Formats: sequence, C-alpha cells, structure tokens
Amino acid sequence: MTPENCKISVIIATRNRAEALEKISLPALAKQTFKDFEVIVWDASENDDSAEVVKGFPELNIRYFKAPRVGSCSQRNDAVKVARGEIVYFIDDDSEPSPEVLEAIYEAMNTGELAGCSPPVFEKDSPKFLGVRGWFLEFLSKIFFMGGWGGRNRVLKSGRAIWSSADSPGKGQILHGNSMAYRIEVFTDHRFDEELERFGGWASGDDVMFPFSLLREGFELSILEKGRVIHHHIRGGRVNDLKAHAMSIFNYFLIWKKTIYPFDKKSIAAWSLSIIGSFILGILVLLTRGNAVPLRGFFLGLKEIFNYLKKT
Repeated sequence: MTPENCKISVIIATRNRAEALEKISLPALAKQTFKDFEVIVWDASENDDSAEVVKGFPELNIRYFKAPRVGSCSQRNDAVKVARGEIVYFIDDDSEPSPEVLEAIYEAMNTGELAGCSPPVFEKDSPKFLGVRGWFLEFLSKIFFMGGWGGRNRVLKSGRAIWSSADSPGKGQILHGNSMAYRIEVFTDHRFDEELERFGGWASGDDVMFPFSLLREGFELSILEKGRVIHHHIRGGRVNDLKAHAMSIFNYFLIWKKTIYPFDKKSIAAWSLSIIGSFILGILVLLTRGNAVPLRGFFLGLKEIFNYLKKT
C-alpha cells in the first residue's frame, strides 16, 4: 500500500507513449536510492497500453489515473490535487533520472529555502544544429530575440527562452519541463497556465511561464549539482508540425504578455523583432526546402494572437 503521506510525489503526465514509460522513466524511478516517494501516472492515452505498463512495476506502488482532460498543463494541474508529497516532481515519460536524483531534490529542498529545483538535464539528440546552418540560425536568434539552444537557461525580453543542452548548476530563471520539482505549497496559489494548450494537448512554454512567474514573485529556483536527468526526446503523442509552429508564435506571445510586458513596456520592441525573425525564418525554409509548414504555422499563430487581443 502507498502511504497516505510521503516526501516526494513524482508526477508523469503522459499520452500515447507507453513505450517511453516502460523503457525510460519507470525503470529509472525503480532504481532511486531515495525511497520515500510515490509515483502518479496521469494518463490521457486513447488506449490502455500505459495502464498495462504500470502493472509491470509493482515495486513502485504507482497510483494510476485516467485523465479526465487532455493537456500537459491541465493534466499536471489535476494531478497535483491528489499528490501526497511535500515536494512535487514533474518528469516526462521519456525522462531518465539517475539513481540519486530524488535524494538530491529532497536534500536541496528540505530546508524550505527553494521553491523549485532540478538536477542538471542533458538533452539527448537536442535540436541544436551544427555547421553553417546552425551558425546562421544562432545569428538570427540573437538578432531577433528568438531563443533556441545554447548558453545558460534564461528568458529573453521577447518571452522566448534560451535552453542549454547540458545544464550548469546554480540559480535559475527557468526549469526544464521534463524535470522540475516544486514545494507542494506553491500550488496553493499557482497553476500551470492552460491557455498555453490552445493548439493542442502538449503545451510548449509551460516550463518558461510557470517558473519565471514564480521568480518574478521572489521565489528562488536552482539547478542542482547532484544527479542528472537524460531527456530522450521520444516522438509521438504531441501536436503536429503545423500546430507546433503556430504554438511557438502564440505561446511565447502569451509568456511575454503575462511575465515580461507588465514589468518592461519597452520589451515590445524585442517581442516585435522575434515576430519578424520568425517570419523571415519561415520564408527561408520555404525558399530553401520548399516546406511551407513553418510559414503557415506563423500566420496561424499570429491569427490567434489577434483573436486573443480582441477578447482582452
């Protein structure tokens, strides 16, 4: 039986990715040196494959729930309500925490000084490009505040983010969505913003908006020295390419509007440049590859921004 109370609740919001659960996240959790934790699998799958996988890990005493709502933000918000732990640790189904990860999280957060933390995340096969193409994309990103991969994790004035493919320990502005731990008290007054799900269940940018909003309120976040998490970037169970491109336009507008603009009115210049840069990149992909999806996604995301502004 799972105890009524525990130190850490590990929450995995999943959808149609039973194989990732079976081969990556659950086996890694079974090897943890820290034992006072529960696992909550919040499953929005269209089949029973994940439910069957859970039965293969009796040593974890997993609490399995069929999600009433589909969406990474809404699933996490719903799962938190049943968490029994003092600390809530969100991982993706394709995240592989090293054996000492839960121990490191508890040691770091036991004093109550940190609101959130994560062991260093290493992105396996991250979408950072090399060579001339990579240099050009990095150049565009810097000129137009478009974010991307490289350097230390941080939020730009455009609302976009820079992500490291291998985290460095220290204080942080944002935490990878595939590995982020928070004290349960944080969720008394805070939730993941479900408006980020406008283009589908998987909501990009939730791992920027949520922690950065906490930071704005004076909470402290940290990347730990101990432990590591490998994110495997398994495909499937998420939105199609068109919606993903539209989401990148709308969601980062939403982040800018809610977490940057209220504090820095001049940041509208950075956000505007990021929109111009995204348009230029869409044109270049169309001309060089004959792929119109990024450009179509750009206009779809822009249309949603206008709809949002009309209603607010």
